[in-house]
Amino acid sequence: MNVELKTIKPLLIIGIFCILLSACASVLPQEQFLSAGIHTPPQKSDGTCTESVVTTAKDSVVISGLSPDNISFFDWNIYKGSLEGWDSDFLHLSGGKDIILLQEASLDERLQEVLQQQNLYWNLNNAFLYREHETGVLLASTIPAITSCGQRTKEPIIGIPKTILIAKYAIKDSDKELLVANIHGINFTLGTGSYQEQFDGLERILKNHNGPLVVAGDFNNWSDGRSVIISDMVNRLSLETLQFEDENRTTFFGDPVDHIFYRGLKPLDYKVYSVDSSDHNPISVSFQLPGVELE
Repeated sequence: MNVELKTIKPLLIIGIFCILLSACASVLPQEQFLSAGIHTPPQKSDGTCTESVVTTAKDSVVISGLSPDNISFFDWNIYKGSLEGWDSDFLHLSGGKDIILLQEASLDERLQEVLQQQNLYWNLNNAFLYREHETGVLLASTIPAITSCGQRTKEPIIGIPKTILIAKYAIKDSDKELLVANIHGINFTLGTGSYQEQFDGLERILKNHNGPLVVAGDFNNWSDGRSVIISDMVNRLSLETLQFEDENRTTFFGDPVDHIFYRGLKPLDYKVYSVDSSDHNPISVSFQLPGVELE
């Protein structure tokens, strides 16, 4: 078994944590996808990703689109909303953002309330039930997604899955469509086989998209082997890496694990916020579609 020596002790720590987590988490036998419009109750469906998700034609009834001169994102692992003040931080920091990516989003009443307060459409790809609430990755947006779907991969040792959520959005006055992938990488493994499998599945979907692309989230790339898998995927997809000058991102065993990769877009600005309401610091970033002149 190929285990990096520097990760053996941390893996023991992770193992203890995962055992505690599994005691209050349960896994549904199949993937469960939830979607909701503004002030509408969630609807459950089978939203498993296939390669056709990136070739779905734009619906003729879609009349709104993201502004090409400024598309703003907010990315945060909210730690299941288990720490005090997460909701006030969320409302304050994510307000006005076009697209919100959450990892470890536990769909309790309070999370649904704050999404409704911001008048957002949202989709959640459920990984497991945590204290009887669907928990996984969530994409929320000011306009409805053209199409969305999810992938789910089980942690090989404890069997609790991690999920990926992919969605396409219209861009105003453009024939291009923005594809966004929200990632929560597999965490507890002794090798990189399952981690490689998770990102191979993601790459099979993303490689068919020819327009602008954002891939972000909690990648759990806390070892050299995992980081190589991510960098190889980034290179094959011709993605660029958002460079953080003032490094304030959350680190795991010394390595940043929250990343934003992009293609076909120009970064305008970004900010990493220091918070006590999660074990991850949230990130905001704005992009411009090239060819658009700022007013």
